[in-house]
Amino acid sequence: MVCRELRMGLLSNPKQRQKIIDVISNYNNKLCVLCYVVGVVWFLALAYSPLNAGTYFSENALLPGLVVGEFQSDIDMDAYIQELQDELKKDKRKIPRNWVYKKFQELGLDAYVQNYTVNYPLEITRGQKVQGQNVYGILQARRSSSTEAIVLSAPLRPADSKLTQTNGGIVLMMSLAKHFRKQTYWSKDIIFLVTDHEQIGIQAWLDGYHDIQSDYIQPGDLRGRSGSIQAALNLEIPDKNVRSYDVKIEGLNGQLPNLDLFNLVVRLCQKESAMVTLHRKRDAYKMESWEGYQRSLITMLNMMWAQASGLPSGNHGLFHRYRIEAVTLEGVEKKRGHDLYDLEKTGRIVEGIFRSLNNLLERFHQSFFFYVLPSTMRYVSIGLYMPPFGLICAAALIKAVALWIGLGSQENGDENDEKSGETTESGNPEKMGPSGDEAEKHQDLLTERKKAEDLSKDSDIEEDNEERKQVEEELRRLLEEGDDSSSTGIISVFPVILTASLLGILAYLGPEFMSGSAKHFRMRMEDIITYGLMALFTASLMFPSMISRKNQDRKLAFDWELLKCIALIFQSLFLFSVALMNISLAFFVAVVLVPVTVSLKPRQNRLFSLLQKILLFLVSPGFMIFMASLINCMLEKYKDPLDLFGKTWDTMKQGLMLTIIDKYFFGSWMFTFFCFAVFPNWLLFWGIAHCDS
Repeated sequence: MVCRELRMGLLSNPKQRQKIIDVISNYNNKLCVLCYVVGVVWFLALAYSPLNAGTYFSENALLPGLVVGEFQSDIDMDAYIQELQDELKKDKRKIPRNWVYKKFQELGLDAYVQNYTVNYPLEITRGQKVQGQNVYGILQARRSSSTEAIVLSAPLRPADSKLTQTNGGIVLMMSLAKHFRKQTYWSKDIIFLVTDHEQIGIQAWLDGYHDIQSDYIQPGDLRGRSGSIQAALNLEIPDKNVRSYDVKIEGLNGQLPNLDLFNLVVRLCQKESAMVTLHRKRDAYKMESWEGYQRSLITMLNMMWAQASGLPSGNHGLFHRYRIEAVTLEGVEKKRGHDLYDLEKTGRIVEGIFRSLNNLLERFHQSFFFYVLPSTMRYVSIGLYMPPFGLICAAALIKAVALWIGLGSQENGDENDEKSGETTESGNPEKMGPSGDEAEKHQDLLTERKKAEDLSKDSDIEEDNEERKQVEEELRRLLEEGDDSSSTGIISVFPVILTASLLGILAYLGPEFMSGSAKHFRMRMEDIITYGLMALFTASLMFPSMISRKNQDRKLAFDWELLKCIALIFQSLFLFSVALMNISLAFFVAVVLVPVTVSLKPRQNRLFSLLQKILLFLVSPGFMIFMASLINCMLEKYKDPLDLFGKTWDTMKQGLMLTIIDKYFFGSWMFTFFCFAVFPNWLLFWGIAHCDS
């Protein structure tokens, strides 16, 4: 109530409101710098242990502390692993689905095979459809009527795959299935799912399970079904030499699972005395020390970097679209050394997770869905990270308000000048005040017009013809300077906004047109799309020429202050909107864009103008994608700078291609976001940088 009364008092009190307006008008630059710096420092400081919170269970029904591991393998897992490896060696490109199907049947599960067809967009496969199969088995609960289910999945990868082999996870799944069949406490069905084609296989199975049809992934009918899926666990476990367990949580478009599920996996790993990590980083021994803060900050930035990409970090990332909480448990290999974990210990961890999920009486709804993790035992909730992020975006909003106030004061000044001009014409010297520039120009125009009329009457005199031409030229010049209103107002910025929006639409539709040219140029699809988008971006650098006035000087003439005000408001709008789903993407984009866009303005000094344009180019969408690829490659091993550049180029091409394909397959909005928000908004500022001050 106090805040409401105070706010209403400020709005209703003209003096207080005027003071706020004066502060914003006079100190907007200092306020922008202060908000940006404080916001960035505050956000990064959240990795410090006293500024965040410890994880806890909001859903007490999970009861992870009461789970006693009973799993002991009744099958010879070494023999199963050797048998699976032999099946993979028969044909390194094929996946032994039939072998998995027979093993599920031998274990007494309701085994099924799902056939699906993949129709790649953009004519990547030139019209040929790719076939795929998923194998799954259902263990029906004895104490319920199959109304709810839990999924245990694992990707089945061919022998020549560059990814980590998951043979240990598949064999462990079979051993767990045999153990689970002997237990009578299950109240939910357990679905054991083995997929191929990585995330495409998971998407096909989920679409088939929920009766969803797609133009690109056409799922086959599922002959066997269970109830509503409550949660899922994806295994990426090698067959031996597991040093630690890494928990992957990032999903499509930056979605995250319920924090209780992540806490459950971490607690049960710790209960079995197993090392658990987040992005391969262990928790610091002393969290409140300087070294502890550094490690927490690195872990938090790694987690945010993975989330900002919008790509799922594992097969679990596609379950989130269907309101199914899921994570991936990855076993990190170590070639030699001590403290290695066998598959039985991994089995006890998975058993504990499923027994805890079996206790759930309803879906995950408590705890947090929006958070950032600096470690496995600490978290930063949305209530903690939104205030500093709001300060970062507030810098742009303050600048926009200051520009709007300046535009309003100019309009008021123009109205006062018009009124003073009217009093001058009426001949009332008592009410005359000091006339402005517009009034003087108006008076000059009247005088020059009168002279022109007098000269037209005396057209017989040749000397007066030359004087009349001079007066007409002077009159034309005054008209261009005084009466030309095309460089101010919303009409002047509308063509600029329209052109930028059309270029954004062209970038969005570009891959569709470029794909038809790949076969003519005999180029790979990822190459022609990358080169095509680069060509479009290079052409967009000529955006100022597209919106220039068609006169002899071809100058940019529009109300740049109004355009900057609109661009800053639009920038803050889409940053706040994205932050509600993917705070990491919004944070990185805001940190890069806000300081450059806020300080941008037309400059007469050529050196400052050039530096400003270079800085603006460095925050362009094309350069940001290149820098993101460069950072990803720097985190990996490389030989020399030339090798680093080559890997960066390949990573950028693959990243662009995957982002576009994910738009068709999974509904990713990353490419759409950059085409319809970031790119047009950047073009508006690029036009302002080339405007005449």
